[in-house]
Amino acid sequence: MRNKTIFIILLLTVSLKADEYRSKINEGYDLYNNGEYDKATQQFKDAAILKPEMALPTFDKGAALYKSNDFETAAGDFESSAGKNDPKLRGDSYFNAGNAYFKAKKYDQAVKSYIDALRANPGDKEAKKNLEMALVQKQIQQQQQQKQDKQNKDKRDQKNQDQNQQDKNKQDQDKQKDQQQNKQDQSQQDKKNQQDQQQQNQQQASQQKMKEQQAQQLLERYSDDEKDVQKRLKQVNVRSRSANDW
Repeated sequence: MRNKTIFIILLLTVSLKADEYRSKINEGYDLYNNGEYDKATQQFKDAAILKPEMALPTFDKGAALYKSNDFETAAGDFESSAGKNDPKLRGDSYFNAGNAYFKAKKYDQAVKSYIDALRANPGDKEAKKNLEMALVQKQIQQQQQQKQDKQNKDKRDQKNQDQNQQDKNKQDQDKQKDQQQNKQDQSQQDKKNQQDQQQQNQQQASQQKMKEQQAQQLLERYSDDEKDVQKRLKQVNVRSRSANDW
């Protein structure tokens, strides 16, 4: 009796869960049809939580996000629904993922999704047509990117060239300043040397003059001494004997 009661409770739980899942899906459809895509997204998200193995709520959530222009998130949901075990939705999931990537200008991913859609459903003419458009847009995008890369490279090269020229101009200015400073230093050194030479010449001239003055003083002193000696010699001259004394 106890086991039977548990079994009945489990059946009721599963039934209630299934009813809630269908209710979420139906409410999501109504909101989607009324253009209330954000609210519809939430209903489909809740349904996916109730039955995560089901591809349908994730697929519908992707559709609501697509209508809300959230293309990259929508593409992720479509890819998720394509990965679930629902062959009927796999081709459409890849197709919608391709459209969402196309809208987001992710042409590489769009091409891959369209190819996956054609693998799931080789007769899908619309997927083939969209694949061709995605390939064309991918080529245009690559050309634009190459052009942009070239422009960026030219700008970098021009910037580097301008910077190199500025560096060269600065080096030339620094060199010119150094030369001017060296000239000023040399001029100051020459002036100092000249002043030192003049001072040395003046000192030598002064010393020479002093020597001449000292020599003159010595001469004058010697002359005075000589006069004094002669004067004294005259005073102490010996008397000479006369011839009669011989």
